[in-house]
Amino acid sequence: MSESEEFDRDAAPPRYFFGAVPVFLVDDVLMTAEYYRETLGFELNFIWGEPPTYGSVSRDDAILNFSLASPMGRRNGMASAGAGNGVDVVIVVKAIDEVYEELQQRGAEITLELETQVYAMREFQLRDNNGYIIAIAEEIDTEP
Repeated sequence: MSESEEFDRDAAPPRYFFGAVPVFLVDDVLMTAEYYRETLGFELNFIWGEPPTYGSVSRDDAILNFSLASPMGRRNGMASAGAGNGVDVVIVVKAIDEVYEELQQRGAEITLELETQVYAMREFQLRDNNGYIIAIAEEIDTEP
């Protein structure tokens, strides 16, 4: 489309976004995948390379990928940004109270306790074995 053409939303074909897959830089792809499986209840999708340089885990429709950091220690998330607020990824769930209890029992490092937010979400945060901050959230009905 040239600069002189205008975008006509009604004439444009539908576009579908099916999801986003964050790719975290990690020092040990296999160890990270095992952490997500054992501590956070994800399933291993694949590990690629020898030694492993890329991997993928999922839990239901939530998918996370890991890529070997080069140089070691390099991170592409909030931890590399320094002090402040923010998260590396938000995973939306149903039955958040049950998920919270499960992840506590599995030994996840909870960094922000489960609470109801003013923006109609119940959420908590955890830190993974690489320092990435993950928010687990559920949309709640604020109507009486």
